Amino acid sequence: MKKQPLSIDFNWQRWTSEDADLAAMPQALASQILFTSVLINEFEHALLHLKNEDCVWGPVHTSVGQEALAAATMAALRNGDKIAGSHRAHHQFLSKVLQFVLEDTWNPATDALPDAAAKVVRRTMAEIMGLAPGYCGGRGGSMHLRHADAGVLGTNAIVGGGIPLATGAAYAEQYTQSGNIVVCFFG
Repeated sequence: MKKQPLSIDFNWQRWTSEDADLAAMPQALASQILFTSVLINEFEHALLHLKNEDCVWGPVHTSVGQEALAAATMAALRNGDKIAGSHRAHHQFLSKVLQFVLEDTWNPATDALPDAAAKVVRRTMAEIMGLAPGYCGGRGGSMHLRHADAGVLGTNAIVGGGIPLATGAAYAEQYTQSGNIVVCFFG
């Protein structure tokens, strides 16, 4: 058998933010990030209540306290960008799908929540509760959330299990020169 070395040329990037970036953030964007963070926090607490009432079967890994990281990360992404997650990913899923359905001009301080956004919350809760209106027909549950149109490749019950999926998706984006990026959350 002949072996041949492979060469993979990726443009690795590290993104960091500074105080000047925060100061330059438009107020509407800051409001959207705050709104998304609070909405996810309320969602997770409602989910914990339902779990305590035995309305949710199986394990539930909430992301209480991690909401702002997901909301801010998704705010930096475009609709064509993709994410992959691990077992604790409600916040990432909700942030990415809400970003997909909400208009950039939507302002939570002045505008009503669009029906499409309320539907995202209902369908996500249904999925976690094992109900048919969920994104995967209620079969995925808490740890297997997916929304291809929004760029959620899927979450995974295995810690770090999304890394190979995200790596392959990132390679495909680079190969097709789409300009899209893929973010993988794990741990």
